[in-house]
Amino acid sequence: MIVHFDNVNLNSRSGPNSFAKRLKLELEKLGHGVVEKPNNADVSLVFIEPSGFSLAKKVVQRLDGIWFAPHEFEANNANIKLLYQRSDHIIWQSNFDKNMVTKWWGHPKAGTVVVNGVSFDAYLDDNKLKEQLDLLKARHEKIFVSSANWHPQKRLQENLKFFKCLKKKYPTACLIVMGSNPTLQREEDVYLTGNITHDHSMQIMKSSDWMLHLAWLDHCPNTVVEALSCKVPVVCSEDGGTKELVQNYGLVLKEKVPYNYQLTNYENPPQLEITEMDLPNIESLGAPPDVSITTAARKYLQVFESLK
Repeated sequence: MIVHFDNVNLNSRSGPNSFAKRLKLELEKLGHGVVEKPNNADVSLVFIEPSGFSLAKKVVQRLDGIWFAPHEFEANNANIKLLYQRSDHIIWQSNFDKNMVTKWWGHPKAGTVVVNGVSFDAYLDDNKLKEQLDLLKARHEKIFVSSANWHPQKRLQENLKFFKCLKKKYPTACLIVMGSNPTLQREEDVYLTGNITHDHSMQIMKSSDWMLHLAWLDHCPNTVVEALSCKVPVVCSEDGGTKELVQNYGLVLKEKVPYNYQLTNYENPPQLEITEMDLPNIESLGAPPDVSITTAARKYLQVFESLK
């Protein structure tokens, strides 16, 4: 099968583009072609909205949510909605996204939920970083990690609050914060990496005990997929699609007011009510969910094959 990828920049490290690169490599590994132009393609896979160039006869739209702030809803979603209405199939990243979109735009011709995936083996260890991580593990009883391109919706301050709460139980624990634009003052036992390579972030993830990801209304964050692929359990919010990824492999925190798919300013998230609590024993969580890129790619292929 030949698949045309539309509205993709494989040199970008944004969430949709990072996943596109992983999916492309896996589809090729499974013996299928991925092309930049629709000529002779069996299907066009459009990431969010069309680029404006021509598409194949069959079109699948991959949606990682829509703009749902009131001032953005109509204008920013215009091209996304047009493609939604004409696509042969929609792939949502989570049931949260599916519920949001179908509430406002109705049901498409056909649709499937497929969570993101990652290739666990596709990274290299760095010996210098390994030495630094070994020192951290010797100094700290638990290593917590948070990772995002930080903006208000990701709620870094809530992660920090939860970490400080956990410090009462684990006084020598540390928190590694990965990603760009963290708005943090200097804090004891909190280490900022800044924007680092995927290889380095996966190496840090593999050395961590827990991930803290208290983002509000997140869709299907690749950083959580990466943590789960490293068998790192995740603390997340009950609102959004993250809890669907985590399933039972972690801890889900309740929000004060549950979200009901209304238009809202997601860049002004509510604060979490964080009380003193302990983490479940990792052995009691069972096996982590399957977040392999192979599983994701095969589900995409099932969708493509259904359009023949």
